[in-house]
Amino acid sequence: MIYGIDVSHHQEFIDWGMVKKAGARFAFIKASEGVGFSDPMFEENIRAAVEAGVLPGSYHFFLPRYDPLAQARHYARTLQENAVDAPTLPPCIDIETPGLGKTGLNQAVRIFIEEMYNLTGRRCIIYVSPGFWNSYLPVPVLSGYKLKSSQVDWAVDYPLWLAHYTTGWPYQIYPWVGWRFWQYTSAGKIAGVATKVDLNFYQGTLEELFKLGAT
Repeated sequence: MIYGIDVSHHQEFIDWGMVKKAGARFAFIKASEGVGFSDPMFEENIRAAVEAGVLPGSYHFFLPRYDPLAQARHYARTLQENAVDAPTLPPCIDIETPGLGKTGLNQAVRIFIEEMYNLTGRRCIIYVSPGFWNSYLPVPVLSGYKLKSSQVDWAVDYPLWLAHYTTGWPYQIYPWVGWRFWQYTSAGKIAGVATKVDLNFYQGTLEELFKLGAT
C-alpha cells in the first residue's frame, strides 16, 4: 500500500520536500467548503506538493444546508483558478456533516457529484466514515428476514476514501467492496508538518495511483 496525507490551512506551513522524503507519495489538500470558502493555503500547498513530487488531490467539505449545485460550481471554480500543470487525483467530496434527512442528503450528494462530473469530466472520490454513512445515508437494512431496497447503489461507481481510525482492518460499507483510500488516523506525525496530520493509505500500486491521477 502507498502512504499519503491530507491537509488544510490548519496545518499552516508545510515543508513538502520533507513530506516526500518521509515517504508520502500523495496528498489530499482542502480546496473549498460550502459555497464561498476557499482554503487560503490551497494554492500554495498544491503547487508546493507538485514541485516536491507528491501527487496532489483536493477535497471539498460538503455542507448540506447549501445548494449542492452551487457547492459543486464553487469547488470546480476553485480548482480551475488554482490549476497546476501536472497530474492530480480526482476531485473529492468530504461528507461528514448531517442534514436534510437520509433521502435528502443522498440526493444532495448525488447532485453534487454529477455536477462535478459535468464541470470537470472526472468522477469524484467519496470521503466518509462507516459510522456517518450508515447513520445518515439510506443504506439497506434488514426488515424481518428481508433486505429493504437501497438508495445508495449509485455510489459504487465512485472510489471510496474511508475514514476509520482503527489498528485493525477497516470496515466494509455498502455498496462498496473494499476501499481505495483509507484515512487511519487524525493524529499522525510526519516530517515537514509541525502539527498533527491525517494519515492515509492507498490500496494499490504506485503505478495504479498515478493512473488514477490521470483519469
